[in-house]
Amino acid sequence: MGMCYNEENNLLSQRRTIMFEKITPEEAGVSSRQVAEYISYLNRRGAVMHSVLLMRHGKIFAEYYWAPFHKDFLHRMYSQTKSYVSIAIGLLMEEGKLSLSDKVYDFFKDDGRAPADAAPYLKEQTVRDMLMMTTAGACPYWFTNSDPDRTHMYFSAGSKSYPAGTYWEYDSAGSQVLSSLVEKLAGMKLLDYLKLKLFDRMGTFKTATVLETRNGDSWGDSALCCTSRDMASCGYLVSHYGEFEGEQLMSADYLREATSKLTGNSETAFVSHYHHGYGYQIWRTEQNGFAFNGMGCQFTVGLPERDLVFVCTADNQGFGNGASIIINGMFDYIVNHMQNEPLPADPAAEAVLASATADLKLAAAIGDAHSDFEKELSGVTYLCPENSTGITKFRFDFEGEEGVFRYTNAQGDKQIRFGLTTNAFGKFPELGYSNDRGGMRTTDGFMYDCAASAAWDDPHKLVLRVQIIDRYFGNFHAIFGFNGDVAHVRFGKTAEDFLGTYQGSFTAKKA
Repeated sequence: MGMCYNEENNLLSQRRTIMFEKITPEEAGVSSRQVAEYISYLNRRGAVMHSVLLMRHGKIFAEYYWAPFHKDFLHRMYSQTKSYVSIAIGLLMEEGKLSLSDKVYDFFKDDGRAPADAAPYLKEQTVRDMLMMTTAGACPYWFTNSDPDRTHMYFSAGSKSYPAGTYWEYDSAGSQVLSSLVEKLAGMKLLDYLKLKLFDRMGTFKTATVLETRNGDSWGDSALCCTSRDMASCGYLVSHYGEFEGEQLMSADYLREATSKLTGNSETAFVSHYHHGYGYQIWRTEQNGFAFNGMGCQFTVGLPERDLVFVCTADNQGFGNGASIIINGMFDYIVNHMQNEPLPADPAAEAVLASATADLKLAAAIGDAHSDFEKELSGVTYLCPENSTGITKFRFDFEGEEGVFRYTNAQGDKQIRFGLTTNAFGKFPELGYSNDRGGMRTTDGFMYDCAASAAWDDPHKLVLRVQIIDRYFGNFHAIFGFNGDVAHVRFGKTAEDFLGTYQGSFTAKKA
């Protein structure tokens, strides 16, 4: 007789508890001092971290969150989502619903999503070509395209000058087509399919979601939202080539192939942590590892030979060194000091680690909290000439350890409350940004959560730092230099499809 519903649920709950059992670093073969040094190094080098999780032999030996982030936060994974699409493709292969040599065009040619006049190279492109990103696709930018169906857009956009299989080049749009293919063949949403086949049986991804594109497809190249522990569970499954607690949940052969080097992915002649090769929408790392890799430094790294899984969430968009700091540091501080056997208990080292991780907070503006000029500046309005930001006037109001940046742009009067060298949390006041569906403007007053801080770089130069910390991540800075009646202002932003008006420079004058 099969298990009843409650018995099965209890078993899944036990599995999740066992998977997320916590042990000391020493029990995992790593000194707590090394973990402490790694966390301190990340902060010292300016990496904007949200979480770090390290798991060995299926047990967590380090798990830290930079407030306000926490273990239940559903973090946007960005392009890590592509690796989940690859896993779904492997599951469909097991069901006999496709093969790697199938031409992707053929799946869509009869439903109008792949037009008859598609470029010849696109018609010949296989599932394998698209998984390996050795595609012929032209990679159209979809956010501003009038076509709401990204699959139709892809097959209508023309092709490169060479056939698929010739050259590795990152093709996010092609990954979205594969996600649409998964949903077409599975007959359900991408995440629902993965839950049915894998995650429900593992007891993870219970609260995860995937945002959608404008036509209602899952946003399969960018928009999985899940917890760090969810990520770790998938990294563990792939590191063990589909085996979970003695049960083979999916093809080991597919996962071994998907995580191997199938093509070179060097884009320059320089050495980089990115350029160890590429599998099926899964990156390679040093020491025979693999990585799911998302914009802003969302990483899941698996080292099967070490039985180690590393996970982090972050937003280092605009910070070019962020990824190398995180990944190279993980190898230098953790992996290269890891022993095959547990280490003796070390209470002193554990105390060092506890101290290093006791008060982790989201990065904020760096500089002096106050300036003698602050009182003179507070409450003074500056008038702006016509400029790319659309800001017509602004002023700062300071009170204690916080301040308010008040400004007027095309949407009207706005304000951002900020902490001085620390973050203040609130709603970013710009309206119309996307929510559940990417590329669709909201009209219901929806606003993103944000963190804002400011610091004095010198007595007459104020740096404002704003971080969007919602299901969409992005950031901008505004640097204000004051001299007499004049303020020179420079905005710079890094965000995908929003904050577009928060960039540019102008010189304002006191009203």
